[in-house]
Amino acid sequence: MRKIGFAAVLSAVFCALFLLPVFGAGGDGVSAESYIVTDDMGRELFSCQPDKRMAPASTAKLLTALVAAENCERDKTIVITSAHVATEGSLMYLRPGETVSLGDLLHGLLLASGNDAALAVADLVCGGTEEFVQLMNTKAAELGMDSSRFSNPSGLPDENTYTTARDLSRLIAAFSQNGELMKISGTREAVLDGRTVVNHNRLISTLSGVDGGKTGYTKKAGRCLVTTAERNSRRVFVVTLNAPEDWADHEKLYSKAFGLYEKTELGGLLPVCQDIVGGERDRVRVECSSVPVLWLSEAEREALRSVTYMRRFEYAPVKPGGSCGKTVIFCGDKPLLTVGLYYCEAVYCRGTDNLK
Repeated sequence: MRKIGFAAVLSAVFCALFLLPVFGAGGDGVSAESYIVTDDMGRELFSCQPDKRMAPASTAKLLTALVAAENCERDKTIVITSAHVATEGSLMYLRPGETVSLGDLLHGLLLASGNDAALAVADLVCGGTEEFVQLMNTKAAELGMDSSRFSNPSGLPDENTYTTARDLSRLIAAFSQNGELMKISGTREAVLDGRTVVNHNRLISTLSGVDGGKTGYTKKAGRCLVTTAERNSRRVFVVTLNAPEDWADHEKLYSKAFGLYEKTELGGLLPVCQDIVGGERDRVRVECSSVPVLWLSEAEREALRSVTYMRRFEYAPVKPGGSCGKTVIFCGDKPLLTVGLYYCEAVYCRGTDNLK
């Protein structure tokens, strides 16, 4: 009986170790060792070990692309050398002797995750990898990536290359502000001088709203994925590091994140009338062209406030459609939108019907 019991225990242990779903460190059904989800308001929605130092793999190429785009023209070219192609890992398959523009290198960098493209970009922008890496670390510091360090433009393993999920969330937020880079990273495939490069980020094609980001993988780093998506005019950023099920992780985390937002009408934050002096009536109704609507979380709705810039009173007569000021709607201290206000009815001078 003891032998049977021991065998049952071994069987149970085997199932627990090998047959059950993989969970992240947070025990929440996410496979990532470290992750963070943030939004366009700069809010951290949820996370697990977001400040743990990890290897970035090719997600570092987001920074490489951002530095290159800010320091070099897209039509600038470089002649590819044997040193550019003598690298390991993923490639865009550059050929020694060919002339390639920065624009094409950025496609090869962000879509095919070419390590050859990363080396060529560094030489094109700065004339050398060491100088380019200095620019990368300077830019990282500017973005508040205080727990990150980069020693090469590709993200290949090195003890002096590390980052955190939180730092990468700051990076992808800055990256998303560059329309040119977002267009590239959201492209499914591109043909570059007869060479076809395909986006490694399959969520571009399979998950609603995903329009940018970068994949990454090395044996040391595991599967890494940084993406951004927009739905209902709200943008969310998801970073997962060492995530065996990264595609499923991002789908799950986006579903959870966008589920926080609800359609919210903001008419209650706008003025409805203004005092009138010398008119047939003491007040005039005030409106905007349409009631503003935003998708907001519960926390954001609770933090809503407005400031109206309008004279304390107006002298009659008042013409309908005339501008009378504006209202700025805030979430906490962050302005969300500005709404123009106008008079929606006429108010004549007392004892007359003259609007002149």
